Amino acid sequence: MFGIYTVLFVCAIFAVLYLPRAWCWFASLKPQPRLHNEKKNRLALFIPARDEGKNVIPLLESISRQTYDKNYFDTFIIVKDPEDPVYEYAKIAGAEVFCDPNQKCKGDCLNFGFNKVLHKYPGKYDGYLIVDADCLLENTFMEEMNNAMASGADVINAKKRVRNYYQDGGKNSNLITACNGLIWTLMDDMGNRWKSDHGFTTMTVTTGILLKSHIIEKMDGWTYRQTLTEDMELQRDCVVQDYKTFYYSHAVIYMEEAPTLEETDKRRNRWMNGLTHSDYIYFMDMIKKPGLHAFANNYFMFCLWIVYLFVASMLGMSLINLFCCGFQFWQTGIFKLKLIGVSLAAVFAVYLAFFILTAVALIIARHDVVLSKKQLRRVLFMHPLFYMGYILIEARAIFSRNIMQWETISRVETETSECASKQGSID
Repeated sequence: MFGIYTVLFVCAIFAVLYLPRAWCWFASLKPQPRLHNEKKNRLALFIPARDEGKNVIPLLESISRQTYDKNYFDTFIIVKDPEDPVYEYAKIAGAEVFCDPNQKCKGDCLNFGFNKVLHKYPGKYDGYLIVDADCLLENTFMEEMNNAMASGADVINAKKRVRNYYQDGGKNSNLITACNGLIWTLMDDMGNRWKSDHGFTTMTVTTGILLKSHIIEKMDGWTYRQTLTEDMELQRDCVVQDYKTFYYSHAVIYMEEAPTLEETDKRRNRWMNGLTHSDYIYFMDMIKKPGLHAFANNYFMFCLWIVYLFVASMLGMSLINLFCCGFQFWQTGIFKLKLIGVSLAAVFAVYLAFFILTAVALIIARHDVVLSKKQLRRVLFMHPLFYMGYILIEARAIFSRNIMQWETISRVETETSECASKQGSID
């Protein structure tokens, strides 16, 4: 049996362990300095677009409006079906389309596309960008990504906002999209910004990302295909290979969020499964890196496991107390409310931790989250419960050795012409 002081003591231990990561939350309160690149790099923009159909049109329209000189970047789309209508839509952005009928995941798609371009246009490009087909680009995205290359980084992450807020009058924005969309604030402005400023490996998401040509040339395509989260494999290999990463908040991409919990959970299951298995795959190579900086870098790489252990400890104490309470009642007929109270306090500690995280995220993302005051209050109190939904998802990921198979996530139906007319004034 556990008392309230034990719960508080365990909470204090985990608070201290997580404190360096919590310190990162506030780095973006200070604006990030803008970079300017005198060189116009030649860039290749890749769009994996398996079975996307007309959903790719808004992205292509946003590409056609880029301020970056069109002579310095080319667009490539990779499809699976040789009869895909994307061949026709590609004309919007003057894109070249490749067909890979054997692809089973995004990693396969990228490997095929990169390999194709490397051999068709050898040495032509300085950087390779990846953007998912359901995204939109700010008009200055390509220009700002080129500016970000002045950092000298090998891998550059753009800032991600929730697309649902801005398209079709926000009709596809709801509590689910708002809750799941906060993940980008947690990753970028509450994580990547501080890590980028201090030379630590940032969280790499393979949409709105740029990789220097030497990385793609070294792989002769794309090698991160052991899980469905090629981005998590890339991040961990950046540690192993000593690739410099950089987060640039002035390059903005808009991410589509599914408006239903069922579709959102498909992505959450896939992402946590891949993230966890990427840790299993790269752990030994990562901890071999010598030095204090490498030790600190690995702390940030694995600090999610502190959260996992905290949640497991709180829920473990709660369940043990409930079991003891039930057992004593069965033996003596006496119902100990104190044990129930401590059990509830342990569960509440998890909710409270996520509540604090949510409150800070909403402050940091105050210019990015387009919601009314009433909607913000709902997100403030519901997002911790939404995050607690990760508990079963992560438990399955930890104890299952099976890599998940690709599962299609339904796209939001958009009014293409309306979206196109509004996108130019998103900033």
